[in-house]
Amino acid sequence: MSMKINLGGLCGSFPVADRSFERKLLKRYRHFMAGGETDFKIRTVAAKMKQKPFRPEITTEKNFITLKRGDFRCLFDSVRRKGVLFISPSIQGFDSFLRAFYSRALLREGGMLLHCAGLVKDRKAYLFLGRSGAGKSTLSKIAAAAGADVISDELNLVRLEKGRFKAYGSPFWGEMRNKGRQGAWPLGGVFLLEKAHRNRISPCSKPAALRLLLRCLMNFSRSSEDAALIMKNSARLLAEAGFARLEFTKKNSGFLELVG
Repeated sequence: MSMKINLGGLCGSFPVADRSFERKLLKRYRHFMAGGETDFKIRTVAAKMKQKPFRPEITTEKNFITLKRGDFRCLFDSVRRKGVLFISPSIQGFDSFLRAFYSRALLREGGMLLHCAGLVKDRKAYLFLGRSGAGKSTLSKIAAAAGADVISDELNLVRLEKGRFKAYGSPFWGEMRNKGRQGAWPLGGVFLLEKAHRNRISPCSKPAALRLLLRCLMNFSRSSEDAALIMKNSARLLAEAGFARLEFTKKNSGFLELVG
């Protein structure tokens, strides 16, 4: 059986030989299973990886991309769109692999994987960028308690389609530990997040927005090609999406009335 996962509108086929591991993956990513044509195929082999997990690394040599961490190693042919993944049979390791793989793949679609909170209001997606401790999970929990549709409190997928940015449903969550759901929404705006004693939206400069955007953008590659794509996609997002600063208080959900 070939398991198919669709993230950010990119569908991958993952044939898994280990049935026990496959059942775990099917349960973990059940909301993101897909059918039909795939964009790439990666044969997944359960293997004992003895090194401790560290930050993933991505290296490129001609058409071959290597993605590795202590608990996985993947060799991917970017021309044939095929690869093989050797991985310790754990959900955590596979989750880390997907984050690394899609962080690179989305760059080539004009998009990116962002460390941020995301929610939907009036059928549009809004993203909230912030450093660790800025309140992404706090804001997400308040929004969810008020009945808002939270995309993710940790990582959100953004992609450029037909000249406009969209945010996609994410299986990657933080404190809220949600399994996620599939979906795609036009991007309504991006906010720089700050905890405060009141709810208020104010303008932010483009240099400040770019600095935080680059800090929150997930990237494990050191190649000059990927660096150029990051700057190109970030400049396009700054030009296309409205950026502002959001101060919010955890005492109420009044910030939801300001968004949109």
